[in-house]
Formats: sequence, C-alpha cells, structure tokens
Amino acid sequence: MPYARTDDGVKLYYEEHGRGLPLVLAYGIGGNAGMWEPNIAALSAKYRLILWEPRGHARSDSPEDPARYTFKRWALDLRDVLNHLRIRKAHVGGLSLGGGIATRFALLYPSRVRALVIVDSSSAAGLPLSVENIVMRARSMEITLKEGMDAVARFAIASNPNYAGRVKLDPKARDEIFALFRMLTPIGYANSLRALIAMDYITDQLPKIRVPTLLICGDEDPSLGPMRVIQKKIKGSRLVVLSPAGHFANRDQPEAFNRAVLAFLEKVDRRHLSSRGAPDEPQVRIAARRGPS
Repeated sequence: MPYARTDDGVKLYYEEHGRGLPLVLAYGIGGNAGMWEPNIAALSAKYRLILWEPRGHARSDSPEDPARYTFKRWALDLRDVLNHLRIRKAHVGGLSLGGGIATRFALLYPSRVRALVIVDSSSAAGLPLSVENIVMRARSMEITLKEGMDAVARFAIASNPNYAGRVKLDPKARDEIFALFRMLTPIGYANSLRALIAMDYITDQLPKIRVPTLLICGDEDPSLGPMRVIQKKIKGSRLVVLSPAGHFANRDQPEAFNRAVLAFLEKVDRRHLSSRGAPDEPQVRIAARRGPS
C-alpha cells in the first residue's frame, strides 16, 4: 500500500486513480478512502484522483499523543502528501472533516490550491460546536475507549444525526457504517474527536479564500446551515444542494454529486483560474428520485 511520511514521522495512506490534473480528497471523521467508491470511476476519468486518509484514520498511523492531532496538523498532513507526490498545485477538497482540512490548507497555502471542493462540512465553516454536539462527541470518545468500535458504531447510528440520516435514506448503510468503524483504531478515533471538539474557529478568515470554491450539501444534512455561512463568506462560492441527501451526499446521490464536481472543475480548468474566485452564482438545488443510491 502507498504511504507518504509526514515531517513528524507519521505514515499516511493514499491511493491514486486516473490521470490528469490532480484532485485530492479526504473523507469525514472516522471515514476512509473507500467511502469515495461511488465517485472514483467518474472523477478519475477526468482527473488524477488522489484519496488520502488523515492521521488517526483507517490505514494511516494513529499516534497515541492527542497533542499530535489538530486541524492545522491535518492541513500539514495534506501538504506532506502533496510534497511526497511532487504536486505543486491541485484541486483540493473533502467531505465533513476532509472539507475542514482542505479549507484550512487553502488558508495556509493559497498558492497551492487551484480550486476548493467542500462537501457537507460544518468544520469548514469553523463555527463553535453546539453544546449538544460536544456532549455527543465526548460520549463517543468514552464509548470508543471503553467498549470498542462496534459499540460506538451502534451509538453513532442511534445518536449521531449524520449516521442516523444515512441509514434513514438507505437502510443497507448500517453494515457500511459498522465496516467503517471497524477500520479505525480506538485511540486514533478518540484523538480525532478531541481535535474536532477543540477545532480553531476560522469563520472570520474565510473571506481570505479567493480560489474558486464549490460547496455541495445534502438537503437533510445538519451541516447545511454552516455551509450557507461559508457561501456568504467566500466570495463567488457556489452552493449545490442535493436532494434527497444527508451528511454523506456523495453516497446518497453519487451521480448528481459527480456531475456537480466535474462541471465545476471543468469550468475552473477552462478559465485557467488558480488565484481568484469564480463569478457569483445562485444556490442550485438538484433533486433526485427517492430510493437507494
């Protein structure tokens, strides 16, 4: 399996698909590169698709020291993956936690971002978490460390609206969620949750982002409110709302997701933009038939 090594010695798993301009994506907290499976064929047909797993996740290393997990450190992990692959500039993005990492990377290294793709991400908005969210995340940490990954998977389906929403739209996703959690180490997941709770609040910095930015969110996702905040903060950003879809919009509506990403990136590439925002565009809603994705 291919790995990049960070400047502090952590091994990060990544995989590559296709050829062309690089498109680099990370999934949400607790996720892995396999969660992009419904999107790989379409995106890699046009781009050099690089899927990576941040520290604490799946096949990447999980340091035991919680101080080695922060959003800045994850953004530096992304930098180290690009350096390992000798990529100077790329389209970068991700879902949920992955979007939060990509946004902070764009703030740290704007010259290395050709375009930004943020999917179903509250952390990308950098707003304070609600008390209810903090309590739920803290309880998840406790269950993870005391009872293990199957127990926290059951808790997530029952108590986390992101996972509950996924199962509501596709009952077969229950097995998918258990498989997702079983790829994690308890210490890696717990430390990632700690970093999420302690995230830096970057909302006031978002107007500094001047690269073309696509926002994609499910109409039933609790992250839709924060995503609208991002749309207001990043000049020229475009919000696409998929329906019906929850926090895992790339899996709830994969075909609509793929079309939205490819249309956006094609437009960016055609205009050869790398350092200024795309023209203002209204929110777009894409509806699809209800049923399993």
